[in-house]
Amino acid sequence: MARAIRVVAVPGAVLAAALLLDLIKGHRDRFLLPLVALLTTLSVIFLSRLDLFLATKQIMWVLMGSALMVATYFLIDDIRTLARLKYLAGGAAVALLAVTVLWGTEHHGARLWLSIPGLFSFQSGEVAKLLMAIFLAGYIADRGSVRQRPRPLAPLLLIVIFALALFVGQRDLGAAALFFGLFIAMLYLGTGRKGYAIAGIVLFLAGAVGAYYAFPHAAVRIQAWLNPWQAPQHGGYQSLQTLFCLAEGGIGGTGLGQVPLGNLPAASTDSILAVIGHDLGLLGIVAVVLLYTLLCVRAYTIAQRAADGPGGPQARAEGSFGALLAAALATIFALQSLIIMGGVVRLIPLTGITLPFVSYGGTSIIVNFIAVGLLLAIVRDCGPPTPEHRN
Repeated sequence: MARAIRVVAVPGAVLAAALLLDLIKGHRDRFLLPLVALLTTLSVIFLSRLDLFLATKQIMWVLMGSALMVATYFLIDDIRTLARLKYLAGGAAVALLAVTVLWGTEHHGARLWLSIPGLFSFQSGEVAKLLMAIFLAGYIADRGSVRQRPRPLAPLLLIVIFALALFVGQRDLGAAALFFGLFIAMLYLGTGRKGYAIAGIVLFLAGAVGAYYAFPHAAVRIQAWLNPWQAPQHGGYQSLQTLFCLAEGGIGGTGLGQVPLGNLPAASTDSILAVIGHDLGLLGIVAVVLLYTLLCVRAYTIAQRAADGPGGPQARAEGSFGALLAAALATIFALQSLIIMGGVVRLIPLTGITLPFVSYGGTSIIVNFIAVGLLLAIVRDCGPPTPEHRN
């Protein structure tokens, strides 16, 4: 009974948030919140299977995230006003990462957390990615001429390189890969130049080789990816355990909580997808992948509609920030999901990135809900009007 109440509390919180959003006269997207509710419900179900205490805390984070999503939607009168804060957002992201490198708390070889003694701790990279999305969208929208004149890219490149160096200083290479992918995607979406994407891939591969030789913990992860049997009790242990879970689950799974999971490291965070595969099998993983695909497609659709908004060329120019911000948020969801899913099934080295809305983590849940609030505000302010608004 208590477990059922915990599970129902999550979609109930998202439903309450949807009702509050409907209090304001304005159109909003009707697909995002059901997808978020399904993903967060899955999170609580599988966290309850692993640890009831973590599941209870996750519900608290979902409630807080839902409240902040509604607050974001109501407090931002026009999403385009955030474009004026682009330099503040970019500077805050870099400062946040720098403070973490200097005074952050280290876990498992990576310095990811900032703690305020006696109050709380949070993962600075999660906050920084949202701030950087605002900066990139605002800068590229403001410098729409980068296709003709590359010189305005210089400040953008400097702040991004500095932020990447700070991510590397934190030894959070997964977040560095996410951030670099976001940067390349935004340059391509903002300029249409394929050369940026090709150069980005080359630089990323060169950076991966450099990280292999420069950082021992990165070398351990890559070696565990290439041959986890080489060190089955050390570097390759987590990769092997995730493969065992997926193999035991097979096509249809072992049933929710019916078979003991075994000793799976970071089951509630990095390896939550392996838990789903163990209990629900390949079919369950495919369902989760489809949910993320729908979420990302919906976010990119919001970006497209904002770019093609009504009102002529001038209005579309003003709405380019909303379109680019929606594209940035969609790219974050897509890359973050792909990186952690690819790590679990050994397509790429396993990193410590969380699976959005599903992995346990207060900072991640709250930041992702705020991102959804921004997407809903983009629909309200930059999207095509609904029929009642045309009359």
